[in-house]
Amino acid sequence: MIRREKHILQILLVDDEQYVVDDLELAFPWQDFGIDKVYKAYSGAQAMQIALQYPIDIIITDIAMPGMSGLELVKQMRKTHRRVKCILLTGYAEFEYAREALQYGVVEYLVKPLDHHKLRAALESTIKTIQKEIDTTASYEQAMLAFREHLPALRDKLLVELIQGKAYSEARLKEKLDGYQLNFQRKDRVFLILIRLEEHFTNFGLDSQLLFEYAVTNIACELLGAGFEVWHCRDTYENLVFLVKSNDEEVMDADNILKQLTHNTHQLHSSVNEYLNGGISVILSYPGEFPLDIRSMYEDSQSALRQQVGNDKGYFISLTDKQKSSPVQPLKDLYASPTLMHLLETGQWQGYKERLQQMKDFSNNLPAYNEEYIEEIRSMILGSFHYIAHKNHSLLSDLVGRELLDKTLFRSVSQLISWGETLVDTLQVKLERDTQNNRLGIIKEMQSCIAANLAEASQQFVADAVSLHPAYVSRLFKQVSGISISEYILNMKMEQAVACLRNSDMRIYEISEQLGYANSQYFIKVFKEQFGMTPQDYRGKL
Repeated sequence: MIRREKHILQILLVDDEQYVVDDLELAFPWQDFGIDKVYKAYSGAQAMQIALQYPIDIIITDIAMPGMSGLELVKQMRKTHRRVKCILLTGYAEFEYAREALQYGVVEYLVKPLDHHKLRAALESTIKTIQKEIDTTASYEQAMLAFREHLPALRDKLLVELIQGKAYSEARLKEKLDGYQLNFQRKDRVFLILIRLEEHFTNFGLDSQLLFEYAVTNIACELLGAGFEVWHCRDTYENLVFLVKSNDEEVMDADNILKQLTHNTHQLHSSVNEYLNGGISVILSYPGEFPLDIRSMYEDSQSALRQQVGNDKGYFISLTDKQKSSPVQPLKDLYASPTLMHLLETGQWQGYKERLQQMKDFSNNLPAYNEEYIEEIRSMILGSFHYIAHKNHSLLSDLVGRELLDKTLFRSVSQLISWGETLVDTLQVKLERDTQNNRLGIIKEMQSCIAANLAEASQQFVADAVSLHPAYVSRLFKQVSGISISEYILNMKMEQAVACLRNSDMRIYEISEQLGYANSQYFIKVFKEQFGMTPQDYRGKL
């Protein structure tokens, strides 16, 4: 297999049929090819978003997808990520598709249903191409070109980290700002603008929403760019965040700068309504010091955004003075990603308990908390447990017991968190035991099916018999039994062949037919590969 030195390969799988992507991620040995990271997308727009966040090397995408097709995705990727290698996967084998794909620099073209041998060959060829390019693009100019391709994503990531409160040393932050060509430095006076696209834009689906966000960002940069330095990102709540500072600090006082910025943001609000026929809600923060005040500016803007229900036209709010913190504060850690449901769904039991401790620590540091905090936390914990129980086709009360589930009186957050940890431990033991038993039961059912239908047995035949996807059957069988289902079927057939040779006078072609081999010569070939001699020679040695 081809392995990479000093460069971790990352691949993106794209298909609107979710099971195709999920099965391919699990069933294919990516690490054999030096692929350390596998990302998944279920639409072209989602794939573009992932490609902006991570340095993808290879994309495997279906051609026929609603919204942005695979060819359109490849075409867009070629504009912004020229080094990414694209492999097209489709159910259509017409030459016209392949010819059009080649125009966009597609390196391989595979036809559904996917043959893993052909995928291996395609990956080997593609990785060789990537390695050659790395070897020939080591110059400073080529490295800078690659850096510029990722510069928007790097800038976006840094601003997201700052508004979330990540602390950098002065030297490290200056290094990043200079490296990312951002004209911001410590103690600059900055403003933060938070924008949420309202209902009109979200009615068109994710693909269109991303295009609208791009359009709004362009309008904002055009209106603000004349008098201000502008740095923007997309936060975890799918809002647009702009950090701005005046280019005229030396000749304009703070009041005039605020007046100009207020005018520009009002104009942004009205321009989006006029040109895009939809509303946005805009929060203009008070001035603050970079980077010290960024997180509080962002959180206060988020608070103001949450307190207002958006309407068709959206709204505009200017936080001209710092808002006094309300004694009631949101339990941010409760809703942080990964969510409680996601942690349970992915079996991260320890991570779930660590999140509970984070909630406890956060709540204990609040100036005061009330019964609603306790009820809010309890509702989220209980909801996540109900979700994972029902997903496993069980009642939560059956898994953890009615007595534990009915506990509702808590005098402190500590009591509540202890209850949650007990539920986690109880649920983990029960579900893991049930999962193991279910797997063993399925494997026994598969083996019985093979034994009863040896002549017809195949991976697809067994999958149909147990009503599971063939890829899942293959993966599960190997995880539990240690060998692939194809190897198991072959072993069973060879054992039966040996028994027939030993204990009967059946002719070779009769044994071949009984085991499901239409061609006796092929049976002889398989037998010889297994035992080092033909069936006739084997019988002769008995």
